[in-house]
Amino acid sequence: MKFSNQARLLSVCFATLLCSQNALASDTQASNSTPEQSKVAQAKSGATWVGIVGFETARTVKPESKQDIQQVEAIVNGIGINFAGLKWDNTLAAKVNRRGEISVARNWAYGYWNDNFGVSIDLIKSDWKGTGPIIGAVGLAYKNRWDNLSLRINPTVARLSNKLTNGSTFDDTGMQLNVRMDYQINDRLSLRLHPQYASWRSDQMGETLKVELGASVNLTEDKRHKLMLVNEHFLVKNSGTGMRVRYVGEDSPIGGYVPGTEQTFKLRYAYVF
Repeated sequence: MKFSNQARLLSVCFATLLCSQNALASDTQASNSTPEQSKVAQAKSGATWVGIVGFETARTVKPESKQDIQQVEAIVNGIGINFAGLKWDNTLAAKVNRRGEISVARNWAYGYWNDNFGVSIDLIKSDWKGTGPIIGAVGLAYKNRWDNLSLRINPTVARLSNKLTNGSTFDDTGMQLNVRMDYQINDRLSLRLHPQYASWRSDQMGETLKVELGASVNLTEDKRHKLMLVNEHFLVKNSGTGMRVRYVGEDSPIGGYVPGTEQTFKLRYAYVF
């Protein structure tokens, strides 16, 4: 496998922001109303809300060792939120470690101006303990569906600011390409393939490919209760790998293990409100 050379940064930048707090406030008001009022409000907004809790185990790798780390996920997903003339799909997520500390929080949103085309906004904050990256990205989004197959393509431009252990900050810019494919096997089972590629200007960051495989099962006929299983693997190409493509966790007799996250397993339960 060979990565292509880093592409030029996309020239399209969008300044549309999604106000999640307003959407959540509207949902809170609906929850305090009568069932009849809630049905009317939902019909007007057209939004669907999904609450997800999950358990994750990730194998993290240092040059000399590997360690499995467990975390709990909490995710709120709003689908079909009308805001600023666009219809948004917004997801707010956080991971909490065994000590009850937030390790990473993320909000990503897709706002569509028609059935197929829209914009995307993504913010990841991983410096809760004083070190780690903050990543922001904006881009275009395309989605479509053919019978049981759905597709979403999302190219973005991104900026990274990484707080290091020595107190300094490392900044970089790059591009990302996310492609998600879902296939509905039957009323109960669907499968997902979700490769996510990132290319940065610096050789230190280089290129990364995350491959996500997932399966979702409807536990009830009304499809309100779902169980999801996700598995992720990572490949990198940067100055630390001698600018060669290598799996994270791969062993070398000279440099030791390729550091990073080797793979993750996630088990999630979702309830559709």
